[in-house]
Amino acid sequence: MFESLKKKFSDFVNSVSRKEQEEEKKEEKIEKTETEIRSIEEAEKKIIEEQKYKAKTEVTSEAGHGGITEAKPKPEQDVWREAYAVQKTKKKASPSISFSSKVKGALLGEIKLSDSDIAPFVEQLKLDLLKSDVNYDVVEKIASNVEKNLTAAKFNAKSARDEISSSIRDSLKHMLEKGNKVDIIELGKSKKSKGELLKVLFIGPNGAGKTTTIAKVANLLIGNGISCILSASDTFRAAAIEQTSFHASKLGIEVIKGTYGSDPSSVAFDAIAHAKAAHIDCVLIDTAGRQETNKSLLEEVKKMDRVNKPDLKIFVGEGVAGNALLEQVKQFNEAVKLDGIILTKLDCDAKGGNTLSILSDTNVPVLFFGTGEKYTDIMPYDVDFIVNNIVA
Repeated sequence: MFESLKKKFSDFVNSVSRKEQEEEKKEEKIEKTETEIRSIEEAEKKIIEEQKYKAKTEVTSEAGHGGITEAKPKPEQDVWREAYAVQKTKKKASPSISFSSKVKGALLGEIKLSDSDIAPFVEQLKLDLLKSDVNYDVVEKIASNVEKNLTAAKFNAKSARDEISSSIRDSLKHMLEKGNKVDIIELGKSKKSKGELLKVLFIGPNGAGKTTTIAKVANLLIGNGISCILSASDTFRAAAIEQTSFHASKLGIEVIKGTYGSDPSSVAFDAIAHAKAAHIDCVLIDTAGRQETNKSLLEEVKKMDRVNKPDLKIFVGEGVAGNALLEQVKQFNEAVKLDGIILTKLDCDAKGGNTLSILSDTNVPVLFFGTGEKYTDIMPYDVDFIVNNIVA
């Protein structure tokens, strides 16, 4: 009986070994194919460059005209189409589980990953995070946590890869669900039911799309039955008051404004007073864009906070700002204690990964993502959206 079991085990090991060898041959074939593809791509680049050069220099003699006509570029669509087709055939190598782990899994029904099993998964995760604009130190911290979780866990032998993927995704979701959630719509409705005014102060660096974002938030609140007024308190940037007025006109709401160079706190104060007198539910206060290193402008924001006592202080930053975004959030949060963040320009190929950087070092929640220029191009913060963007 022992010999029979021994033979069965030997047959099984040989079977798994053959499969392992077949996989190694496939990997070698893929590597060879990728080398060939790179050679083809280089050749295609040369062909395209030659065609461009010929298109510029080649002239055509036309019989009967006795002259030379202007050269016309040759069509490159077919060449680009072929290059794209070749690119699509490239296969991305995925992390694999070692042979010994597979044998143990087949015998015991579950797998406990070795360091050599975990390493490629963690390295791939690091690469995905860095590509998604996550701060390097945060990447290392996340990778370390994921590595600990994978080392401690046991996985079903038949579905190990899926379970590993789920474990990594769950680790990211856990981090992304940090922070004190703020629902600006529910807060607006609650304030309205009590006859109270909702005051929201928007701050952030230059060029992040703050004024447009304020208009998007106003449109969102109006759509939920909350009336709004805009305070054009950016009295520093040229055309800022006109821009705020333009958005107010488009939305069909009022704007309170002063003159350039006037005290922004007093403009906001007047807007609040008018909103209360006119029984308007919410006042959205614009401010001059400023970098976190500009101490005098940060002091101005502190003054606006003291004078007008906003219910919410929202930071508006670019989703494509990369590592700089984390430092901006930290400095503004130290200055006025932020209640939320809106990340803009996610339509510019940003993946929202810098949310992980923010939530790793602060508890300031991300409230919305800006995804375009229309007033409706604003989406609520979505953990699954970020995770899906980072890991497949």
